Amino acid sequence: MPTIRCTHVEVYVFRRRSSRVEFLALRRAAGSSLAGIWQPVTGKIDRGESMLDAAVREVREETGLLPRRWWALETTTVFTDPGSDSVLLLPLFVAEVEPRAVVTLSGEHDGHRFVAARTAARLYLWEAQRRGLEAVRREVLRGGRLAAALEIAPSRGHPRRLPHPSRHRATSH
Repeated sequence: MPTIRCTHVEVYVFRRRSSRVEFLALRRAAGSSLAGIWQPVTGKIDRGESMLDAAVREVREETGLLPRRWWALETTTVFTDPGSDSVLLLPLFVAEVEPRAVVTLSGEHDGHRFVAARTAARLYLWEAQRRGLEAVRREVLRGGRLAAALEIAPSRGHPRRLPHPSRHRATSH
């Protein structure tokens, strides 16, 4: 019988430069699964780790970035994995970084670009990731009550209690 599992997180990292919003696209390195594809920050949830802890760790491990704001999207990606006879749920997070934040890539990726949402949508392989970009626009970038409700505020565990990257071992994905 098929199972429903949540094993990964996806994080849409963006920056505001003047009046533009630019999204981070990462290119998977040669030798990795799906080499050469562009994607948002994506990674596994370690045993005993919360979804938010995994999102924070993955952003730090894959990019070296320390976002200043976080949101947990209302939208979740659902996809099938016939190999494991599972339906997978992928929680989506959004992280805003400083306009001049410098990306330091892990060995998992060999390229990165900050690009407009339209360009990111063309770069990303998966339709679900294009829907994720649209969810960021609807749920966060429009502002208002929904964006405020989805923001992970200091009183709800961020940023003062975000996990320190040294608390988790580096993993390959």
